[in-house]
Amino acid sequence: MGTSRRDFLKKGSLVAIAAGVPLSLTQSALGRKDASPEVPLGLTKEGFEAQLNTTFLISDGSEKIGLRLVNVTDLRRRESPAGKEGFSLLFKGDESTALKQNTYVIEHDKLGLFSFLIVPVMSRQKKTRHYEAIINRLQP
Repeated sequence: MGTSRRDFLKKGSLVAIAAGVPLSLTQSALGRKDASPEVPLGLTKEGFEAQLNTTFLISDGSEKIGLRLVNVTDLRRRESPAGKEGFSLLFKGDESTALKQNTYVIEHDKLGLFSFLIVPVMSRQKKTRHYEAIINRLQP
């Protein structure tokens, strides 16, 4: 179960490029002219909660796989220090989706282009697959 060096470099370069491209350039490349540098990314717990039950396109090499955001869970057990944010995103796919644990470039109509580590998780339903992304960071 090894990853070739070429595959690792190709995917790593794609993620590095996606992370380094300013939002305004990304938005204009996607044809969205209403974006401005002052518009926040919205990659917060509240931003994702507003997008529950919408489709996120996951780039897996040459194809894009649609996953639906089904749950956003707060990971704080008690009051956190100001600016601390942690939450979990649970995505649902059908039986034809088979993503491995990896960092993927994700595209959404409202939230734009970003990348997260996505991990397959167990599901009681055999015909659906679930994937999770954990976000834990300090906000400015």
